[in-house]
Amino acid sequence: MSTAGIPDAPISVVERISLILETFNGTGPLTLVEVTRRTGLPRSSVHRLLDQLTSTGWLAREEQTYELGVKAYEIGRSAFNQNRLLQQATPVMRRLAHTVGLTVHLGVVDHGDVIYMASVHGHRSPSAATAIGSRVPAHLTALGKAIIANYSEERLSDIYSAPLQRATAHSVGSRRQLDADLAGVRQHGVAFDHQELAIGISCVGVALGPPDHYYGNRAAISVFGPSNNIELSKLAGPVRVAAAEIWDRCVASHLPTHQFENWRPPSHGFQTA
Repeated sequence: MSTAGIPDAPISVVERISLILETFNGTGPLTLVEVTRRTGLPRSSVHRLLDQLTSTGWLAREEQTYELGVKAYEIGRSAFNQNRLLQQATPVMRRLAHTVGLTVHLGVVDHGDVIYMASVHGHRSPSAATAIGSRVPAHLTALGKAIIANYSEERLSDIYSAPLQRATAHSVGSRRQLDADLAGVRQHGVAFDHQELAIGISCVGVALGPPDHYYGNRAAISVFGPSNNIELSKLAGPVRVAAAEIWDRCVASHLPTHQFENWRPPSHGFQTA
């Protein structure tokens, strides 16, 4: 992550600390020079904040490099352990993975990217191209498309103003193609990924909650497997049922309201092509 050359680089201390900590996401140890280059912040500010973050346990220092410290790990674990959505979804995900024999993901969307919160493997799961906590462009995944299909046109335009990133020859490559995909998701209540993130892997995803509710616009579950050995149309039903059960459990635990307690994912016909 780099803000070099960006005129609206963060000014407040909180913004700068957040930017520095985010710089260590998905990387190994970094030097002062590397953190300065990646953040675009003044070297003197980076040096001071790195020292302060190290003294408070957010970072650890070994010789000339820094990495995430014990406190970052503790808070991260606490965030997962206290996450009510994760608590309600995990038992359902385990049952679904056991039933279909494939990997089940739970994820949210943040600034146009899917963040994978949890993963449960089935007995015939292929190796995943994603890891817990990793970010992937939402338009490349069934999980992501299931969520962003609920976004307003204005929100979609804000996220996809730049050319769409592609991961394979099958990836959605234009806004027009993405709009067509999302229209199908809204019509049928289920999203598909046909080798769009990784060759040989296909996926089906369903959003949690109604479209006009917080989790309907943020969280979803998905199942993925080898493209030559799964039938996405047959997986759609079990994924819908699991999404509805997770929602029921969230409502029962008052997460966050009973207003939509009768919600169910659309169950009318669809095509996978």
